[in-house]
Amino acid sequence: MGVAATKWGVTLAVVLAHVLVWSGRARLVSEPYMDEIFHVPQAQRYCKGEFDYWDDKITTFPGMYLVAAVPALVSRAASRLAGWEGEAAWPADPCSTLSLRLLNGVVFGGMCALLSFEIISRLHPKVSDLDVALNALAVSLFPVHFFCADLFYTDAGSLATIMLSLLCCLNKRHHLSALAATAAVLFRQTNVVWAAFVLAYDIQNQLEPPPVEAKGPEPSFAAALARILGKALVHRRRLARNHFPMVALLLSFVVFVARNGGVVLGDREAHRPAPHLVQFFYCGLAIACARFPAHFGPESLRDAKRALLGGGGGGPRAAAPRLLMASALLLGTLFVVSEFTMVHPYTLADNRHYTFYVWRRFLGRSRIARLSLSAPYLLSLHSLARALHRTQSQLVVFAYFACAACTVIMAELLEFRYFVVPYAVCSLLAPPLERRGALAVLGAFAAVDIGLEWVFLRRTYVWPDGSIARFMW
Repeated sequence: MGVAATKWGVTLAVVLAHVLVWSGRARLVSEPYMDEIFHVPQAQRYCKGEFDYWDDKITTFPGMYLVAAVPALVSRAASRLAGWEGEAAWPADPCSTLSLRLLNGVVFGGMCALLSFEIISRLHPKVSDLDVALNALAVSLFPVHFFCADLFYTDAGSLATIMLSLLCCLNKRHHLSALAATAAVLFRQTNVVWAAFVLAYDIQNQLEPPPVEAKGPEPSFAAALARILGKALVHRRRLARNHFPMVALLLSFVVFVARNGGVVLGDREAHRPAPHLVQFFYCGLAIACARFPAHFGPESLRDAKRALLGGGGGGPRAAAPRLLMASALLLGTLFVVSEFTMVHPYTLADNRHYTFYVWRRFLGRSRIARLSLSAPYLLSLHSLARALHRTQSQLVVFAYFACAACTVIMAELLEFRYFVVPYAVCSLLAPPLERRGALAVLGAFAAVDIGLEWVFLRRTYVWPDGSIARFMW
């Protein structure tokens, strides 16, 4: 099977999976559910051309609603041109709840699969087509992303546009990359951080293209940063020409935040920024668990042991500095977990979300329960850093962790959907999972996806207002 056939086969498989989920939800959950009660009416007002309407409960930019309105506006324009007064050019309502969900799952879910394949094959050219396909499927079937893609939420479009920006960057289409990043920000404001990451990654690759062969010894972080800044100064004209649209996007967002008084648009009381530093640890552990063959297998544990005790001789005296550093990091982690763990009122009040049970049955039971995860947090972050450093420079690894932290640590609400983009970017940049590991991940993801969908559709109960409640992320 050729590359093109494999790529489109992966995309078609993911699209068909989303169609299957959509059809089940169309029968049993045909009305807007959870946050769809805000998103769907807003999109439908845009479909009518009422662009001055805005629901104050919505916190994101209107990118998703603008995209959703395109089919309705095109249909209306085609009807006028054809002289079909009072009739639509398309038989189905493109702005019904089911149509909007289908747009998310098929278009954006399919885009994520296609773009994942393209990016992985571009970044890791020595990997076989089959392994690229398996890793692309692992990105697309990540349970949080896969579940939410079939609701009219911003997640799928947000991820697809970030991936598109990264792919354009890899193909040296710098202005198109900025355009895709702008679309990503219109889907979700925090994507401005990933736009900054794409910019930094693009500049790094332009000034110091990744070596074809194995990397030699690297300079210190400070020396590497000084070197790249020096090269940027030398090539400032070319960089300015290539990247002024992306820089303009970042500066425009800074102006927006200053004038708006914050990042969110509406419902600021429930979305106030707070220094929830433990979110970064949650995110790192979630990504490592999702890629468990690479981060919790024998080889990763041996890497952790070598990092802690050293790979050569020297005995206890040689290992002492590493043990001291590890102890300091562990104490710092214990302090952060102890002092910066937060719980949002929404987490405590809404038992329709899995985070309610994560908090109630483990994290919220005692301080000891929360502190017990400190070592796994450190091991996860260490393993992720080592994996990324096998294929990326230390500056890119630092930029990735800095951006991942920036997108999650100011959110008081524990929300697994915030981890989707960090997981996907890590999966694209890090060495692809080996075939056996990728198959294990796909098997686990498929089982979780099926189980969660069954619970969502079949294990219902009555909410206090008399409506049908369903469990979800």
